[in-house]
Amino acid sequence: MRDAYLMMIIIDSLKEITDLREILKSPIRNKRVVLFVTAIFLISFIVSYLLIDYVPYFSNLGNLLFDSFKKEVEAYGILDTDNNLKLILFIWEHNLSVCIMDYIIGIFSTFVIIFNSYILSYVLYKFGILTFIYLILPHGIFEIPALILSASSGILFNIGIINLLANIKFGTNKKVSYYIKESLKLLILAIILFLIAGIIEGTITYQISKMIH
Repeated sequence: MRDAYLMMIIIDSLKEITDLREILKSPIRNKRVVLFVTAIFLISFIVSYLLIDYVPYFSNLGNLLFDSFKKEVEAYGILDTDNNLKLILFIWEHNLSVCIMDYIIGIFSTFVIIFNSYILSYVLYKFGILTFIYLILPHGIFEIPALILSASSGILFNIGIINLLANIKFGTNKKVSYYIKESLKLLILAIILFLIAGIIEGTITYQISKMIH
């Protein structure tokens, strides 16, 4: 019964998420959630930078994470080639997996936001403001909003599922369809932004990084 009810809602939602104008308006309709996630990102970024600067543990943790990511990229074999497509596919695979994970884990996607803000603050601390701008800004203007929107979509989906369970168990009449539809719209918008960010990072940002180093 519960699975059938959820399937009906999802099918109904799919009919409404093909309108690009509605997708673009979704962040505005759900601005409270989007602003909440944005605030978490900004606060985490500032706090992370201060912790990295003043607490050696957080600086050392950043070094470990950076080295681990560097080894992963090297193992993929994309640093020794000018094959931009291979790099873009690697970035897409990573970013879209984060996007889907955010959607599934719901409210816990805020921890993904905190982690990513920590990584960005580490890059700023380690390489300085100019390098940060050159290496992050070109694709970051799309990727950071995508991260925020994917986390927001997960929260909305989480609210929809909680309302669904409450309706089934307690016979309430809480909104379900709205939250599912809006979560899918935000998810689609996040995926679009991630795809754009991946192309920019795999081409423009990559070429800038080669010139810097």
